[in-house]
Amino acid sequence: MKRSLHDHTFVVIDLETTGISKFDRVCEIGMIRIEGSDIVDKFDTLINPETSITNTVFHGIEDWMVKDAPCFRDIADQVADYIRDTVLIAHNAPFDMRFIRYEFQRLDTDLSNLALCTLKLARKIHPRFPTHRLDYMLREYDIINEHHHRAVNDAESSARLFLQMQHKLDQAGLNTISSLKKWGLPYDHKWCDETIVENGHCDCELITRDNVTSS
Repeated sequence: MKRSLHDHTFVVIDLETTGISKFDRVCEIGMIRIEGSDIVDKFDTLINPETSITNTVFHGIEDWMVKDAPCFRDIADQVADYIRDTVLIAHNAPFDMRFIRYEFQRLDTDLSNLALCTLKLARKIHPRFPTHRLDYMLREYDIINEHHHRAVNDAESSARLFLQMQHKLDQAGLNTISSLKKWGLPYDHKWCDETIVENGHCDCELITRDNVTSS
């Protein structure tokens, strides 16, 4: 935990989902790999969620677009290999981390990665900003995202945001994972261990975009 943030390998993840209820599924995943202070790789794919997509208006993904896409079980090993031994990052991490964990739990496995949240970091670094939504933060940092609410584009934008915010963390002396504990980070793998997903259903309420503020 004493390693500099610059010495960690991070994977920034963004998910698009069929909806925001506890029974919805992932229909697109985008991941950006950061080593040192550089973006070195990306991974993205549509996913057949095996259910209807109800919030196309949010991301533009329609049922016909995922009809021939792989199911999550078909790419689970590839995703697990991609994020192995990395620290995950997402903008509003509780939302994305729970959704991907539920997908793995449906396959009788789970994640153990630590996770950082650029939304939470933004609130701490810029407490006077009127909002900390991703689109607002990107404008403030002059980062262009040409396809908002598509997984790999949001993941890459969040990655560039994190790299720029890292400079402010360095200036504040917060340059290790352990130094972020006073800000309630990182999240660890225990944050939804009590939830068991069986047969495509979870037995407790899923945290969603409705009950996690995005301000």
